[in-house]
Amino acid sequence: MKRRSLSFIFSLLTLLGLLTLPLGCSFGSSASSSSSSAASGPTPTPIPTSIVPTNPTYTVQRGDVVRILQFSGRAAPVREEELFFRANGYVEAVYARRNDQVKAGMLLAELEVTDLKNQITQAEAELTAVQMSTSRRLAEADADVRVRELNLAKLQASLSESQILSARFNLERAQENLINAQTEYRESLERSWETEDARKRYAQAVRDAEQNLQLAQAAYNDALRARERLNYDIELAQLDLNLALMRRSEIEAGVDVTRTLLNIQRLNDQLNDARIIAPFDGIILSTNIIKGSQVQGYKPVMVIADPSELEITADLQDTEMSELAEGMTLLAEVVNRPGEQIPGTIIRLPYPYGSGGTIAGVQDEDKATHIVLEKSPIELGMRTGDRVRITVELERATNALWLPPQAVRTFEGRTFVVLQEGSGQRRVDVTVGIRSDDRYEIVSGLSEGQVVIAP
Repeated sequence: MKRRSLSFIFSLLTLLGLLTLPLGCSFGSSASSSSSSAASGPTPTPIPTSIVPTNPTYTVQRGDVVRILQFSGRAAPVREEELFFRANGYVEAVYARRNDQVKAGMLLAELEVTDLKNQITQAEAELTAVQMSTSRRLAEADADVRVRELNLAKLQASLSESQILSARFNLERAQENLINAQTEYRESLERSWETEDARKRYAQAVRDAEQNLQLAQAAYNDALRARERLNYDIELAQLDLNLALMRRSEIEAGVDVTRTLLNIQRLNDQLNDARIIAPFDGIILSTNIIKGSQVQGYKPVMVIADPSELEITADLQDTEMSELAEGMTLLAEVVNRPGEQIPGTIIRLPYPYGSGGTIAGVQDEDKATHIVLEKSPIELGMRTGDRVRITVELERATNALWLPPQAVRTFEGRTFVVLQEGSGQRRVDVTVGIRSDDRYEIVSGLSEGQVVIAP
């Protein structure tokens, strides 16, 4: 057993030794190669040539330097309005969704107002009852006015001057008869041939005339007083008629009806506060309410717009708007019409960059920049929300010296470049004008054709 183990180990070691030799080589050739290598010595490793790094260079050229501002705009309805409830509550129903076409006056959504609707129904029933009562009272008032008008007319018709004229005529005749009787009596006293009985008859005639005068005077006084009493009755009848007319006017004014109508109007106003009504024909751009959701009054929950008239608007940063001015021209590229550039103009910027500001002390809520194109968005086949790429030329220098921005260096407030002059370099201060993304205008310090080394 020991011999077999030793034989196996020896065979394994021999096999491992053969595997470590190079393929195609024998023990003899390996020894010969080793002997030859030792005679010739080691092969030297080649040293690579060092690479000297070089900075890019740029040549000062002439051309146009243009600084532009690019931003995105969108097609927006000229007439767009946020809609909201004017009361707090829970949504009872939503009748319009996003992209729905609606008509002016259409009910779009309403809150849960069952109790309010019951109050309106009760008030309307009360109005009917009040109107019926008012009609009956008005008929009674008309009849009362007519009665008093007739009474006044009757009194006025009884007013006559004939009685007074007759009484005055009798009074004047009685006065005249008394004068005649007195004259006859005096003359009878002067006539000596008159008998005593005749004189007594003349005296009696005077007494009768005096009595007749007193009666005529009394009758005349009674006629005057009767007319005065009739005038009083006429005046009282006129006052009664005036009061009847006033009562009828009060009924016609319908104080109770007006009070009930005002109550109904107040309830309807509350109902309208709990509703959203479409203010004009348009499309619902967005809505964020569902049935049962709780809402706060005056918080926008819908946006409606008129898609028949569109404009281009852009929401810009203050840094962008500070570069712009109303009246600036621009080029617009519509997303769905690539390659076509449409000229346009900035017509309105928000305060304080343009004419947007305050009206009657109220700050203008429109913060968008408004743009008009030579072709309307409708002509361009745009729809609400379609995007446009706006390019505004801010500055331009024609046939100016320029370098790329990476060729100009700035250090501690100094702006300069490094010129390549033969095998040497030299720093030169430069004045930079317009700075665009790919070109800087060189106002002074360099000449066309000079070579500048970048950092």
